[in-house]
Amino acid sequence: MKNYRTSEQLVGAIEEKFGGFDIYIENNPDHFRGGYEWSVSKDDEMLDTGLAFDVDSAINEAQESINNLNKNALGINPYP
Repeated sequence: MKNYRTSEQLVGAIEEKFGGFDIYIENNPDHFRGGYEWSVSKDDEMLDTGLAFDVDSAINEAQESINNLNKNALGINPYP
């Protein structure tokens, strides 16, 4: 994982692969709230989205979502 430190808006977007899924991070279009939108997709199907205050949190939340998606696919309850 790359280290993304920013105190301003991203120029463009960040795209990463993790566990066979695609992570996409971009600025929140609501400039009053700020932060970053993240999404997780696979085979061009969006599976989850969220909003984080910084890029590192967005990546971590997206990776956690992927881990939960994989656990659900295996029939493991991620919320015991």
